[in-house]
Amino acid sequence: MTERTVVMQVTVLGAGGTVGRRIGSLLDADQVPWRRLDAAAGDVDLEVSQVLIGAAGGDLEGTRRAVTAALQSGIDVVDVDREAGHLRWLHALAADVGTSSGARLVGGAGLRWAVGDLLAGVAAEQVPEPVTVHVAYTAGGGRRHLTPGERRAELAALGQDDGALVEGRPVPEPPGGRRRLAWFPRPVGPSHAAAVPAGEVITVPRHLPGVRTVHSYEAMAGWRAELLQARANLARTDRGRRWMERRLATDRRPARPARPAELAAERWGCVAEVVGGRTLGRAWAYGHDPVEVTARLAVAFGLRLATGTLAPAGGGPLAPSELVAPGLLLDELADTGTLRWSRSHTILEDR
Repeated sequence: MTERTVVMQVTVLGAGGTVGRRIGSLLDADQVPWRRLDAAAGDVDLEVSQVLIGAAGGDLEGTRRAVTAALQSGIDVVDVDREAGHLRWLHALAADVGTSSGARLVGGAGLRWAVGDLLAGVAAEQVPEPVTVHVAYTAGGGRRHLTPGERRAELAALGQDDGALVEGRPVPEPPGGRRRLAWFPRPVGPSHAAAVPAGEVITVPRHLPGVRTVHSYEAMAGWRAELLQARANLARTDRGRRWMERRLATDRRPARPARPAELAAERWGCVAEVVGGRTLGRAWAYGHDPVEVTARLAVAFGLRLATGTLAPAGGGPLAPSELVAPGLLLDELADTGTLRWSRSHTILEDR
């Protein structure tokens, strides 16, 4: 986005973190005025802002306080947290508060779960009447440097069972319980994947209302899927969850922040399959540096809200594909970053 006709002010919550620093750098490069917000210190002054970009972690009390204050004040919100329970809370809050204040909210606005939502959107364009969506992610087999917020989000997700939509209803789907062969592009290729709680279950039906079933997966070996199930079972007990939280609190991996070169070398991939009738639409994306993709997505959503560019009128929650044409944003990310994407469709054989 290079043309803007209004003066804007963006506030970044968590600007000192791994993702927040990258968001700030992108805003600086685009010459967008922005400022830091330290909600942990009780600072929720948003008076001069048009958009709040949340990159501090959805499980923090300061995040919820700042998001609530923004929506109540009519300020649009973009939140990159990857925990599905937090996304569900965000949508409920925006539907309640944002509808009356006129504020809009885009949650799950990072690599997870925005990329899956966008790919589902472009895959569905090839399907006459889409009814079923499967989305799978992979870290490409490389070492994954999780930010502190991502680690907390993963722990929070382990205790959740409402990870799927089946025939229009949320259903329990324990992490690791369902398995599927996910067709990632090369160099990854077809990979076994296991079910994980994900945001597409919440966002995809918003822009594909005919879809009745949504499942999300993570590529992993069979033994890792079994371990994921065991950890999820442990997280459902009070004692087990307290033990895991203590482990997380004392976990110092990595001992130092990941260097830019290390993040740049990390591969990721995502594939979305949409089925309707006898047609299968498939869209996939891959790239390097997951932090870069998350930051670029957050800035793209934030600037569109701030400038009103293609943004729907009225307040409330928005799926990524409701805010912007999916293919348009994927092309924009491909032009400015490491993301590459494509799509195809297949006519299924009669059974």
